[in-house]
Amino acid sequence: MSTKRISTGWRAFSTAKESVYGSPATVTTALNFEGSPTDIEANETQNDEKEVTGFVEATEHATLNWKLDGNHKQRAMPHNLAIFFGLVMGKVSTDQPDNVNDPDVYRHYIERDLTDAVMKSVTLVEYDGVAQKQFPGVFGKSVKISGERGQFLQLEAEFGGMGKELASAVSKPSAVAESYLRYGDVEFTRGGALSGSVAGGDLAVGSGPTSFKGALKSFDYSINAEPTTLYEMGDNSGYVTRAERGERWKQELSAVFEMADDAHKTGLTSGAEYVLNIPIQGAVIAGGSGNLKYEVDLIFPKAVYREAKKDLDGSIVTVNGRFQVLEDATYGSVIVKIQNKQSSYLA
Repeated sequence: MSTKRISTGWRAFSTAKESVYGSPATVTTALNFEGSPTDIEANETQNDEKEVTGFVEATEHATLNWKLDGNHKQRAMPHNLAIFFGLVMGKVSTDQPDNVNDPDVYRHYIERDLTDAVMKSVTLVEYDGVAQKQFPGVFGKSVKISGERGQFLQLEAEFGGMGKELASAVSKPSAVAESYLRYGDVEFTRGGALSGSVAGGDLAVGSGPTSFKGALKSFDYSINAEPTTLYEMGDNSGYVTRAERGERWKQELSAVFEMADDAHKTGLTSGAEYVLNIPIQGAVIAGGSGNLKYEVDLIFPKAVYREAKKDLDGSIVTVNGRFQVLEDATYGSVIVKIQNKQSSYLA
């Protein structure tokens, strides 16, 4: 017997949502990944050790239900960010910024779904170098994007599943031809004002926001839907029958800046509310006018400093900024705008 290697393994997701939770959708996109392969595990087990059976030790063991806890780590690009932000936040609205000159370019606005607590699900197929398995009922738990000078941006996502594992023989789908996003693609602005709307396709940050891209050393943002899984009465399959988001999303936003003045501390002490914007622009999208680029735009309509603490990076004075993301009455707490050549997500 020889050891098995994962070097020939692959992972693929459906970009369309499952029409019914746990009813497999066709996988359409392959994603590279780091870390361990996906696997199911027992969620609730019981034995008869507390019952008087006439024996000293337990005599039987039963698995009541199953679960899946998975993770996906990869360098970030618009496509994989759209998949996981969509799964965690739940609402994707798609339009085309210029369907005359750039008919292959699509713009996706991802927002929190406030109307339906039930998590949308997709299907995962994975080959771990030994066996190929299908995992239906996959939903998003959390997603994090981070970046630092001199590096690629990183995506880390956590997902759950219904706990069902099936044999699969589908062919590996192709990977989307997008470049990974780099530190040089990142801007960070504070202030200004939001105008337009998602519905109108003209949402924009204007009114002269202050740029901190030259001082920005690193940033990270995460959002967690804190979903719960339900095993419904009357269903003896042992699998999750639906997943619902928690009472609210948990968001964390932080950034490290070179310290140039007291602007961050002033914002902290005054309690000033800002529009924060992290626009990330990659390569030009080929095949059209040449005016549109691959983009990921993180928009926080209302945020305040939670912390602006001085620190040192070697001999360089830095500021560790942590922000509280707040709910704006018009725009909500966060909008993720993604632009690429994919026509839809979670449709």
